[in-house]
Formats: sequence, structure tokens, C-alpha cells
Amino acid sequence: MDTTTITSEVVELLCRISRQKLREQDITPLVVFLTALISILRGVMIIDRTIAVEEEERLQKTLKAFASGDPDRIELIQRLVKGVSKQQVYFNPTELLTLTALFSESEKLLLIGSGYEMSAADGHIDLREQMYLQSMGNRLGLDSRHIAVLDTLFTKEGTLDSEAFGEVQALLDPSEFESRDQVFAKAAKHLLALLLRK
Repeated sequence: MDTTTITSEVVELLCRISRQKLREQDITPLVVFLTALISILRGVMIIDRTIAVEEEERLQKTLKAFASGDPDRIELIQRLVKGVSKQQVYFNPTELLTLTALFSESEKLLLIGSGYEMSAADGHIDLREQMYLQSMGNRLGLDSRHIAVLDTLFTKEGTLDSEAFGEVQALLDPSEFESRDQVFAKAAKHLLALLLRK
């Protein structure tokens, strides 16, 4: 995501979701990514109408990793979680597309891959969760072969396209995120390790 081009539309959306006027230092690529991530994770949690304890724990663990102990960031994340839920951003493709417009292919893949991890947190991927993630991946413009790789690895159904899997591995290589906050590289490394174990 290009840091210099966070649009006024994105800033306005972040302020509306967090229900506060954000300071300039709050409007970072990490906060934009986190808002999209919270939206996808909440969408996965809510779509099957059952929020499992494991899903709540997964959400908290993910957010804690991205907060990296910064008290201001923790408070902002809590506001974003509430705002995303209250405004149901996860069911608003236009808002999600606004948030992700400047994301790289790697960032979009990390986003949807984290959604699959959330979906598998309770030991079972519900068909509605699977369809939600496929639909969101398609809306974000991800290569359908890459979505299929995530789908196959997490559901353990279907045949893995080894060429597409190689491409997914390259896109999630932590070096793809070197110009970002180090938390991106850590998240990519975690997801990649998870996929390699599947």
C-alpha cells in the first residue's frame, strides 16, 4: 500500500468507523489494513450466525499482534472493532473496496488468508464462511487460483494446484512486506508457516 496516497475517502471512512476525528499520526497504512482485517474477520465470525469462543480468541490474538503493545493503537483498535460491528462494514463491499483500493496483491492475499485462518479456528469451515471469503477475495480482485489454494489448504478438499501454490508462497514471502511495519512481515510469516503445515 502506497503510504502517500491514503485518500480523503479512506480518511473519512476511518473517522466514521472509529466515530472520532483521527489525528494525522493515526492514519497509517497499518490502521487502514487493520480496519479491513477487522472487517473480514468479523464477517467470517458473523456469517454463520455462531461466534465460537475459538473465533473470539483468534480475533483477540490477531489484534494483539498488530497492536504491538502501543496503548494509543490498542484504544484505536477497540474503537475500530466496535465501529466495524456497529456499521457492519463486513457486509458493505463498497467500504471494503475503499479500504483496500491501494493494497498490493500480497496484502490482499494476507487479508483473505487471515480470514481463512479465522474460519478454521473452531475446527470447521462453515460453507457460508467459505462462500463469504471466496466472494470477498473475488471482489478484491485476487487471482481465483490463489483463492482456490487457500480454500483447498484450509478445507482439505479438492486438488492443490502446485503452480498456484508456489505463486501464493511468493506473494506471502515476508520480504514482500519489508517496506511496511514489521508486523506485516510477521503476519505473512505466520500465515505462510500455517499453509506449509496444511
